[in-house]
Amino acid sequence: MKRHKHKILFGALIIAILALVFWYGGDAPGLRGWISQTNDHTVVTKNDAPVPPASPMASKEPAATPVPTESVVIAAAKAKTEPEEQRQSENDGQKYPEGNGMIIDDSTGKDRYFTDPVPEGKPLPVEPQDQSITNQEYTCFLSVRCDTILNNMTWLDPEKIEMVPADGVIFAEREVSFYEGESVFQVLLREMKQNKIHMEYENTPIYNSAYIEGIANLYEFDCGELSGWMYKVNGWFPNYGCSRYQLQSGDRIEWVYTCDLGADVGGSYSAGNGG
Repeated sequence: MKRHKHKILFGALIIAILALVFWYGGDAPGLRGWISQTNDHTVVTKNDAPVPPASPMASKEPAATPVPTESVVIAAAKAKTEPEEQRQSENDGQKYPEGNGMIIDDSTGKDRYFTDPVPEGKPLPVEPQDQSITNQEYTCFLSVRCDTILNNMTWLDPEKIEMVPADGVIFAEREVSFYEGESVFQVLLREMKQNKIHMEYENTPIYNSAYIEGIANLYEFDCGELSGWMYKVNGWFPNYGCSRYQLQSGDRIEWVYTCDLGADVGGSYSAGNGG
């Protein structure tokens, strides 16, 4: 009897050892689908759902080549090549000489706010902190429209169909007043408020400009992944943000909604630079 007892105990010990090896070997049912933490990184086990790639409209990174634009995403191409904090830190460390005109950093080919050189004959950006607004009043022309959506209604978010005017005109062109030194952004903001038209924007310090996210409840990406708001002045799509465009008497400002990164409104999009 004692001999059998020893055999039973020996067998139980072997079973226990095999169970421990099975459990800590990683095939235990309780570990499947969990997240295992190590000292230097997190490893997601095979049963976790894959993470979808970032949207190409998720970055406000400036384009590698100079292309005229305004906001669409600021989005498209809203995939960053490096973290914004790192770029901002590098920007703060740059040494730029003082002087008139647009100062370009030789190492990047852009100014301190990641703006490509402005085409010859076009107005240079004026930084909002350098604005000098006087009491001298002038007039310019302003319009806001989204008629490109009418040609792409199948792309439009169904919840936004009622937001689109039948003719695509949100704010018909009219002559408006501004004060010497004011920017395109300031005029748009004032006129939208006075006319009780919804407008939403975001300040983007890295581009030193406001970025227009939505007007009349129509936002970027509402009509496709390449959609959003852009502006042009006297037929030109500036390659810097609307807070940096200082108005002159008689300027014609047009805010247009694009469904195709500007290709459908006669411009093109360079991600970033405010919006």
